[in-house]
Amino acid sequence: MRKINTIVVSLFVRINLLIWAKRAVFTLLLLIPCMLGFGQITQVVILGKEEITNLKDFIEENSKARKMYDSICGLAYTAMKVAPRPLAELHYEGLLDSNPKRIITTESLGDVDNVVHLIYASYGGTIPDCGRKIKEIVVAWAKTYRATGNPINENKFTALLWGFYLFRDEFSTKEQKLVRGWMESIAEAEMNRDRTPNNNWQAKRLRLVGLIGLINQNGEMVDFALEGLKEFINSAYYADGTSRDLRERDAMHYHLGGVKPLLSTFINFTRFDKRFDLYHYISPNGGSIHKSVEYVVPYATGELQRKEWVNTKVLLDKQRAAAGLKKYQPGTLFESKKALPMFEWAAFYNRDWYSSVLKETKDNLYVSSWVGLLNSPAVRK
Repeated sequence: MRKINTIVVSLFVRINLLIWAKRAVFTLLLLIPCMLGFGQITQVVILGKEEITNLKDFIEENSKARKMYDSICGLAYTAMKVAPRPLAELHYEGLLDSNPKRIITTESLGDVDNVVHLIYASYGGTIPDCGRKIKEIVVAWAKTYRATGNPINENKFTALLWGFYLFRDEFSTKEQKLVRGWMESIAEAEMNRDRTPNNNWQAKRLRLVGLIGLINQNGEMVDFALEGLKEFINSAYYADGTSRDLRERDAMHYHLGGVKPLLSTFINFTRFDKRFDLYHYISPNGGSIHKSVEYVVPYATGELQRKEWVNTKVLLDKQRAAAGLKKYQPGTLFESKKALPMFEWAAFYNRDWYSSVLKETKDNLYVSSWVGLLNSPAVRK
């Protein structure tokens, strides 16, 4: 009889594990399109205590939101089991996707994605020790990586910086000193660059410096980022809604790549310092991030189409096309869905875009993507 009971219990456990696994795979498939590529999650939604409470309530009430959160937890559980993979140097910017060094770097930057999954899982409060694992990853990179001042590469560390800020109490005094010093070295290298292209490079550079300045309470870095952001908008965004990125690369891909980090910067930084609320700031030439977001709306809804890369002025784009990379071929039509991740942030400022661009409906409200949910009125009331 005891043997039979053991067999029954074993079967019960296996069946439940199988059900959970199938559910996890299903919800992960729903979530993956809402996350960025492997090693690419650099925009992190930072929530306050009240917003976290709102999120928990919404997850309890909405079955689709609950499934999304379950998949986040699945990713977080996996992250718990992965040892940090820090590198002393990143080989990413300027290299083709097929370059072996870039492939190795991208694999190591999976640590960044893991930190994001752990941060998001912590919002639901169901997984213990998220902060402990984040500390392990951040300390490993702080001990290994040496700053180069390349904003495209070091922009990848945004989530590590947020992970330290959110779980700084998990770090010992010695570990805090190590990480703060490491962050300072990155900010100083970025500030001391001889020249920075006035496009998405500058947007990512200023975000890095500003975030480190805010976390470390370094007024010089904060002011450097604040004034730099205003000047960047003055010189790289135009009254017709276009940007320097768009005019140089002739690709909406890079226009979005410059605007989206600015949106996350404004939204997250404003909780520290109201001066960073620059979404509606208008430059002397009439340009603004608001206008540059609105420029994308007809392409995001499919009302208009555009051919990408046709008149790019950048050699790397031409090399990628010559290498046969499909998405970089001149004349490739821009896919409207590629604009949606930007609108998951922009809808924070204009709620109408949830229905007109993100296609939210009354029966499917705020659950098309995880980031869209975190920035929605359901959470940010």
